[in-house]
Amino acid sequence: MSEQETVCNVVPCRLDEESFIFVSYAHHDSDAVFPIIEDVGSKGYAIWYDKGISISSTWTDEIATAILNCAIFVMFITKESAESMYVRSEIEFALNNRVKVMPVYLDGMDVLPPGLALGLSATQGITDARDPESAARQICAALESNGVARKDAGKSANIKYKRRMKNSRAELGKLLRLAAAVIALIAVAFVLSGFISRSDAKRDNYSFKIEKRVFAPAEPIQVELRAVTQKMIERGAIIGVARASDKQGDYISYEFIDEDVPGIKLRAPLEDGDYVVRGYGSGSEFSESTLVGAVPFTVSGDSSGTFGLAIDRREYAPSENILVSVTGVPKYMLDDGAEVILSKAGEKPGEYIVYMVISTRDEQFTFSAPLDPGEYEMRAYSNNDVYAESTVAAREKFSVLGKEAYPFVIEPDKSSYAPGAQIAARVLGVAHNIGGGAILALSAAGSGPGEYISSERIYEKNASITLKAPSEPGEYELRGYWDRNVLTESGLAACIPFKVEDLGQE
Repeated sequence: MSEQETVCNVVPCRLDEESFIFVSYAHHDSDAVFPIIEDVGSKGYAIWYDKGISISSTWTDEIATAILNCAIFVMFITKESAESMYVRSEIEFALNNRVKVMPVYLDGMDVLPPGLALGLSATQGITDARDPESAARQICAALESNGVARKDAGKSANIKYKRRMKNSRAELGKLLRLAAAVIALIAVAFVLSGFISRSDAKRDNYSFKIEKRVFAPAEPIQVELRAVTQKMIERGAIIGVARASDKQGDYISYEFIDEDVPGIKLRAPLEDGDYVVRGYGSGSEFSESTLVGAVPFTVSGDSSGTFGLAIDRREYAPSENILVSVTGVPKYMLDDGAEVILSKAGEKPGEYIVYMVISTRDEQFTFSAPLDPGEYEMRAYSNNDVYAESTVAAREKFSVLGKEAYPFVIEPDKSSYAPGAQIAARVLGVAHNIGGGAILALSAAGSGPGEYISSERIYEKNASITLKAPSEPGEYELRGYWDRNVLTESGLAACIPFKVEDLGQE
């Protein structure tokens, strides 16, 4: 596969499309991936990939939103994508949020590391994708069998995929309208029959309890429901959280009670104080007569619990690996999508460069240090829906040092070469990321960052590397990059010019 950047003719769809495909891939694989998704897109399927990120958005937020709302998550797996931190974060995020996934193996299944292979073990994928046309046909067939609608198929054919926010405005409006209709019918029945006694209403009241009386900010409140009748559900019975001093009908958040639901999860407020869980028999009438119960509780402290976070050092080179350990993460935080994120120091809660989802009580992660020198933070959040100071369970500060602190020296054996001649170069002082991503690349002079003709990985601090000179005479450069996954000006560590020219007989 070519390392050159490839242009894709697929226009990313909007995130409010009824049914679309999320495409996860490594940029290294663009030459192989783009023809396939162009073919799939030509069949009428809506596709979103990272070219659709809005300029003004936080890219991780938009990627997370796209994954959560997609009809199916299609991942193109190669050796490079399996090693990419960004691709693996997307896959883990999709799996953790029960998004339907479809792996497409461009290099076979043997490239998967053990952890990722385990996560995808129960997922059926496309294993023979070496031919682009065949791969596109197989993907389209799988999309059709999974009920993914084409753009011109009409809304009635679109699949119904799970939305995370159960109390979205659309659902809320629908339920309120239903509750109003039910109440209107009850009122008519009351006028006609003159018979809804207070004793009947009392028999329809439900009861509930919560498991404890002190919660951390944003901690889930599990409410156990009892004796909920069909009549109460039809009336739009709700249960919610309010301040202890609030009047009847004032609340911070609430949930409608559905059929066959033994319990409801509410969320503790972010601020310390005294609160109450209240249950009402109607979602449109908040009064003492419709109040079925009230249980007080307190929000106190922070959300950390025994949640610990540690990093291996306090200073890193650009793109150097940062080893992060989390310990003692409570189960409710794992259920809530606890995360570790990398942010600039001083950034507001929720603003970050990259994140990883925590899946076990004790876990280790590897982040890449940012390319730009400066002060940064590694933060642990107890909840991936509520980014606030009170949900920061732990944090560790660190610095990324400039290039002057980590010399990267390239010493070619000559300043000019004959076409196709061997270039023997020494690379000195590469103090980090050995075997992880540092490369020596051969590029045309004046070409953009990341554009190169050939490259070799660097596996030793002081290494001898041989490259082949281009066949065309001209001006060229030997470039050293901190990380082959981040080929930018910031990732360029060193650059040495040389010429290719007809030198005659030597």
